[in-house]
Amino acid sequence: MVAPAEIDLDMSANHSVAPFEEITYRIATREWERAAAFNLVYEAYVQSGLIEPNIFQMRVTPFHLLPTTNVFIAVHHDQVVGTVTLIGDGEMGLPMDCIYDQEVNQLRDQGYSVGEVSCLAHRRQNVKQTLPLFVQMTRLMAQHARHSGMDQFLIAVHPRHAQFYMRFMGFEQVGEERSFPSVRNNPAVACALNFPRIDVERPACYSQFFGTPLPDDELQPAPMDFYEVELFAEAAQEGSLTVPSLLC
Repeated sequence: MVAPAEIDLDMSANHSVAPFEEITYRIATREWERAAAFNLVYEAYVQSGLIEPNIFQMRVTPFHLLPTTNVFIAVHHDQVVGTVTLIGDGEMGLPMDCIYDQEVNQLRDQGYSVGEVSCLAHRRQNVKQTLPLFVQMTRLMAQHARHSGMDQFLIAVHPRHAQFYMRFMGFEQVGEERSFPSVRNNPAVACALNFPRIDVERPACYSQFFGTPLPDDELQPAPMDFYEVELFAEAAQEGSLTVPSLLC
């Protein structure tokens, strides 16, 4: 779930972040980067009351261990200050299949390659007002997805933030409000971003996301290697207790 409390989506605010030259955006490729990202999500989710504390102090799920998953990070002075995860459709499906299986299967049946955006978080004490950071991370994620042949982003988002995603990014609501078990039954609505459609409609974010292509070497997938899968497996087992698609 793209949880409700990790990022400030108020577009009317005066957003400012650390100078862009001091923040780098990339796909996590190293153990410490992933561990820091998982810890950042954990802290945000615990603070927001979305998950219970755990001994690992990380939010890791079995989906993170799959070769179809990539973790995107914003780094400031060797500290991960923002993160978001893209889970490609694979052997376990997607986390939101548990409550939106009909909606997701309909897209699959139409031939779309889909992925779910999840685990969005940022470190507030290091980066003030986070819309620019969110845009840069999402820009990298969107260009990576298209480079990899993905047709649609899917999100399960809190209803109060759905209008932002639809107005600014061009998402469409594809599923009614339901309770999401993996975040303590907080409400969510399912939304989809269809890349071919926004190529025509050009929503507000389009030029920021796709106006300047990123180099191919920045868009290459970087799933966990065998060593990391083993390293994070126990924490992922803890996370599996609240992943809805493992409970259905």
